[in-house]
Amino acid sequence: MTDAFDYYLGIDGGGTGSRGRLRSKDGTLLGEAAGGPANTRLGVVQSQMQVDRIAREAIKAAGLPEAALRKTSAGIGLAGLHILADKEAFLEWEHPFGAIQISSDAHVACLGAHQGARDGGIMIIGTGSCGYGLVSGHSVNVGGWGFTLSDLASAAQVGLSALRYAIAALDGIYEVSPMTDQIMFRFSDSQEEMVLWTASATPAHYGEFAKLVVEYADRDDPVAVKLMSQCGSEASAIMRALAWRGINDITLMGSFAEKIEPWLEADVNALLVDGKHDAQDGAILLAGGRLPPPTMEH
Repeated sequence: MTDAFDYYLGIDGGGTGSRGRLRSKDGTLLGEAAGGPANTRLGVVQSQMQVDRIAREAIKAAGLPEAALRKTSAGIGLAGLHILADKEAFLEWEHPFGAIQISSDAHVACLGAHQGARDGGIMIIGTGSCGYGLVSGHSVNVGGWGFTLSDLASAAQVGLSALRYAIAALDGIYEVSPMTDQIMFRFSDSQEEMVLWTASATPAHYGEFAKLVVEYADRDDPVAVKLMSQCGSEASAIMRALAWRGINDITLMGSFAEKIEPWLEADVNALLVDGKHDAQDGAILLAGGRLPPPTMEH
């Protein structure tokens, strides 16, 4: 670690939103900012623009001039950056920082959760999902290959399953429930309207319907309970896959994790540990910055 820079910026970019945090060289919090999706699978240029916007907002929140970006080391963790082609494309960017380190959102989340330790893992359950960990400093990735092929146990997949179930229930293939009725009501009980909606729907749009599944599961709706139980089983399977690879301390992270934790299967609870810092601070560690003790701000 060096003090070559005056400021250290950490950015965590996901499929629904992104967050940035600026710290001084001694770890003091200076400013924070938030923005929209920065998943490189949605476009590398869009991700770069989002990072640039968040960085400038964080500098502004700190009361610093934009010229301070040249005195800043930025650590950036984005969904999609475990794909080598996306990582190479992102690095072609003529960024505004003094230095830049990039990695996946899972990697910076893991660094934060385990305070930069060389061993430990995370289970991200948000719009997308991913199991990730470090074994003696070597990375292990389980899942997280995008909405189309992967992202089991994610809010987006729960939402998609709910829509599939609802349209099938309207067709008389599956039983109806209060939840399926509510979903189809939102589409005016029209299969065609739902099909047209899917033409422009993103994972984040599907993820919005996961909130409805949680709401109706709390009311013991049979379809919602089935979908939440399935999600819990999928998350548990990912955690077992991490444990099989030698990762036995796993922190749950992500916007949907709290909703899924009660649905995890009993045997994986022994793997759960509390995280020390969040992904933004993990990105600051990636940039070479310092952090305060976990109890100070998180």
